[in-house]
Amino acid sequence: MVDQATQSPAEAVAQLQSTARMAEEAGDLDRALGFFRALRQIQPRHHRWAFEEVRLLRKAGRAAEAADALREALKRWPRALYRDDVKAMLPEAAPKEGRAIKALGDDIPSDKELRRPLVEDDGAADFIMGEGGRKTAVIVFTGLADRMVMPLPVFDRFLAELDVTGIYLRDRRRIGFFKGVKSLADDYEGTIERLEDLLAEKGVRTVHTLGNSAGGMAAVSYGIDLGARTVMGFSAPVALVAATKDVDRRVAVFSDRILYGVPESRRDLRGRLAAAPQTTVKLFYGADMPEDRYHASALEGLPNTELHPIQGMAGHGALYRVAETGQLRPMLRATYGAPDED
Repeated sequence: MVDQATQSPAEAVAQLQSTARMAEEAGDLDRALGFFRALRQIQPRHHRWAFEEVRLLRKAGRAAEAADALREALKRWPRALYRDDVKAMLPEAAPKEGRAIKALGDDIPSDKELRRPLVEDDGAADFIMGEGGRKTAVIVFTGLADRMVMPLPVFDRFLAELDVTGIYLRDRRRIGFFKGVKSLADDYEGTIERLEDLLAEKGVRTVHTLGNSAGGMAAVSYGIDLGARTVMGFSAPVALVAATKDVDRRVAVFSDRILYGVPESRRDLRGRLAAAPQTTVKLFYGADMPEDRYHASALEGLPNTELHPIQGMAGHGALYRVAETGQLRPMLRATYGAPDED
């Protein structure tokens, strides 16, 4: 094994990575596997090394061990299979629309149940709209993986069944949408104005917002400013205060961008919600996921906020858990399916 005693962590990582690659190229997969496991010890919060281990186990024909390692890695990083680097390592495991539809089974609307065309998505656009025939719109804020745990056209089936307009937004600036959506405007205020204009152009009278993971904070913030009737947040980080860094260290750089790049008045989601009684917020999160439970507690006690802890769930993928247990479709029907207001 490489002597790391006199090396900095960055030097040790670079050397171990190089040595692992050389061992793999030489056909010594067991030795390469040992180096990647050493990398996991140095950088336990970095997802890459866990999935490199899965890749090597598969390459070595150790399918059962690879399956166990993948399962354990996805418990820690439930959205990793949507990341470009992981998809490149494990293309056969990358989520596909057909696979997601099959996994959800009868709980996802079939083609014949759709009342408008589904959105198309190549992953490049930060604004996508599927226009429905009703006067209701749902604005969907994706997480840092730029998806809704499942591909957007799969999630859109739930909205297309109800004939509501679905507006899908991505945060290319990686600051929780607080700098706006790039293709709509240069800043937050401009994006709000553009969305208001767009909703008016389409004759929308009832607005809802929904966000997954990092998109959940945006769903709350934009929902307040757009006068949304409901906001749904899944595993949403909504405690946007400095003390949160001591509790939730999952995405340190992203957290710093929020804390030091967004005015406190805008980050104060609790105070803003208290002044917006017309908007109801519903937060879904793993009851056994400490960081997500902490975030949800930041809004606890507000009369217009509902907390929905998912019992027995210790991961971050609340949206998919709700979908795979057959609860998402009836919940969206109940929330968005009421007749339009005159």
